[in-house]
Amino acid sequence: MKHAVSLGILASLFLFCTSVTSVNAESPAPSPVGAWSFMTSTMSEGCTLSGSMNITRKTNKTMACTFKAVWACTQVAPRSVETDQTCTAKQSGSAVTITSKIAKIGKVTPANYADFMRANYAADHFQVKIDTSGDRMDGLFHSYGQASVVFRRHLELVG
Repeated sequence: MKHAVSLGILASLFLFCTSVTSVNAESPAPSPVGAWSFMTSTMSEGCTLSGSMNITRKTNKTMACTFKAVWACTQVAPRSVETDQTCTAKQSGSAVTITSKIAKIGKVTPANYADFMRANYAADHFQVKIDTSGDRMDGLFHSYGQASVVFRRHLELVG
């Protein structure tokens, strides 16, 4: 009888420990699906990239996205280039890789740089990590330039 009670206690302890372990296991990273704003740190010659992006689910691990971006420089011409871009986003854990293609080069300031930018502007790519709350992504922007970038989720207002 004493042996049966000991086995029962051990079985109960095992069940308790495995249930605590599963509760403490790392939960999956939040999804980047949604609307975001982003901005890079300032690069050489006073240039930054900022904009807004919308990410939608395409398949289990792949997402489609579109974004509008403004390349703005304070020390060199062109002073600004507005772009529309399409992209795919792939998530592995908290890591999100965004690979883009130019859809349209919009307004260029000064305007005499427009043809040059249409021929030479490179798509903007990002490698970021989504935080555990799912409202911020930090990482790296890379194209012709490279800089740190921060994405902030647009929160939907409930009213």
